[in-house]
This record gives sequence, structure tokens and C-alpha cells, in this order.
Amino acid sequence: MKKMIKLINLLISLIMVSTICITNISASALDLPYEDSGVEVKYYYQDNFTYYIDSESLAPVITNIKYGTKVFNVPETVVCNGIIYPVKDLVILEPDLFNLTLETINVSKNIEQLDLFEMGWHNGCMDKLKNINVPAGSKLKSIVLPTCPKLEKINIPSNSALKYISIGGCPILKKLSLPKTLETCIINSCPKLTKLSLPKTLKNCDIGYDAPKLKVKIAKGNKYLKVKGNQILSKDGKKLINIIGNKSKVTVYKTVKVIGDFENKYLKQLTIGENVTNFSKDFLNTSKKLNIVLKHKNKAPKIKKYSIWQYDIKGINFYVQNKKVAKDLKKKLKVGGIEKAKILIGKKVIYKIENY
Repeated sequence: MKKMIKLINLLISLIMVSTICITNISASALDLPYEDSGVEVKYYYQDNFTYYIDSESLAPVITNIKYGTKVFNVPETVVCNGIIYPVKDLVILEPDLFNLTLETINVSKNIEQLDLFEMGWHNGCMDKLKNINVPAGSKLKSIVLPTCPKLEKINIPSNSALKYISIGGCPILKKLSLPKTLETCIINSCPKLTKLSLPKTLKNCDIGYDAPKLKVKIAKGNKYLKVKGNQILSKDGKKLINIIGNKSKVTVYKTVKVIGDFENKYLKQLTIGENVTNFSKDFLNTSKKLNIVLKHKNKAPKIKKYSIWQYDIKGINFYVQNKKVAKDLKKKLKVGGIEKAKILIGKKVIYKIENY
């Protein structure tokens, strides 16, 4: 009987030890499926953040910040299983509620990517975020932010390695200094932004959707883009990249052959000469009502298949010179995918387009 009691006590002890061990493991790491790779990723919890070790780069990726945190200092390194890893990425995929409390992010020198955009899909915006501070000598290459209604400053040093920035929905952001290394700049819905100096390294830009007083300068040595009047053009002047400011009526320059993808909520009338031969894909995001005046006499510009004419646009009025162009435009609009439009000669409606 005594042997039986001892055996039972031993079994109980083993169960208790096993339970304690399992509890400790669960407190420090959790196996969760990682959607992109289809493999399980072990998540670790340290202080006020969560991270995992990327299997390819062997670098920690911070995926969440503890609710209640007001100032988050991105760590230079983490120690995982006795190994020191430099932290390279802050990428929020499945956020907690820290967006309701976080006010300042102090970026470390090692971090290369700051991407909070995904949390914008989950919780709408970073409600309290006011400042992002990037230190001198930082390796940061990419900044992607969701809507940040209280963002006041993004402090980026001139010697930064930043190549990509994408921000939008920052209604009180007034100034933004960009480094000489920048290659892609996407800035929209920042109505108080008035000046933007773009470097000679810049290759791509999408700016000025809601920035009525914005003035843009591009460095003279830039091989890809240039500013002419209120328009950003390709260096050779053949492609319209952006329209800046709050002018409601704009005439495209005679050098332009292609209307690119751009956004400007103030634009209500765009006049296009015969020099324009092509509307590119995803043209365009503008005001609710848009008039496009075509000066073409023989045929309408090409419209790439699956072009997207949507967002806030409720309908487009195309003003053409004659019935020949009207008929040609009608065919091309069906290919382009426009949902609702009218084709007019003067005040007379020649065709109505309704593709639903």
C-alpha cells in the first residue's frame, strides 16, 4: 500500500512539474501559423513587445507592442536562446490596442523597416502617434504608415539611408525633410504640408492628393523626374506623373504622351491635346466630378485594359471634337473598364457609358 501511495505521489509530482514547464514555455513563446510561408513561427514576448526570428534572414521582426505603451524605444538587439540578434524590422501584422496609447517611436540604428500600414486595416489608424525619431547613422530603408491624425514630426536625419516612404492621412503634419537617398515617395492627404524637396535619387512619386498649398522641388541632377508648373513629369516630359496644388482646371503640357497614375481631389477639368496617346493603368483618383476635354480630331487616346476609374469619381464627362472621336472613345472606354461616363460634343450628350 505504501509503495502504491509513493507511486501516486511521484506521478502527481511529475504532472505538476510538467504543467509548470509548459506554463513557462507558453509565457515566453507561442507557436502560431505564419500565413505567408505556411510554416509555424515561434513568437517571443519581451518587456513591452512581441517578436519572432525570421527563418531566412535570422533577424528578429517585432510584430506587436504592448497596450498602454506611450514611448516605444525600438531595441538594438534581443537575446533569444542565448544568441544576440540585431533587430531589423518592426512590422505590425496582427496588432493589439497599442495604437490607442502609443505617442512616440524612437527608431534604433539597426532597424531597416518600419511598417505599420497593416494595422491600419485592423484598427483604422494610429490614434495617438505624434513623433517618429530616426537617429543619425540609421540603417532604416523603409517607412510605411497608416492614417496618423496626430502625427506632428518624422525626424529623418540628412545622412539617413531611407529609400522608401509611404504616409497618408496626417492632417497636422506641416514639415517633412527627406534624405538624399530616397527613391520612392508616396505622400497623400497631408493638407498642411506646404513644401517638399525631392532628391536627385527619386525614381517614383505619388504626392499631393490633398495638399492645396504644396510646392514641390526636385533636385536638378534627378535623371527620372522634373517639375514644370504644377505638374510632375518624367524627365523627358513624355509622362504626366502628378498634378500638385488646388487648381481646378489644368491643361496637360504638349510634350506629354502618357497620362500616368495620379491623385488630386481638387481637379475638376483636365484638358488634353492630341499629343496624348495613352491613358495608363489606374488613372485616376480625383474629385467626385471630372471633365476631360479631348482636343483630338481623329481618334481618342488608348486606354489600357483593366484601367481603374473609381474611388470618389461618380462619373466623368468627356468633351470631344466630333462624332468620329466620340465613337472611338466609346469603344476604348468599355475596354478600359470605366463604370459611368458621358461623351459630349459641346453641351450635347452623344453617348452614355454604364458598365455595371
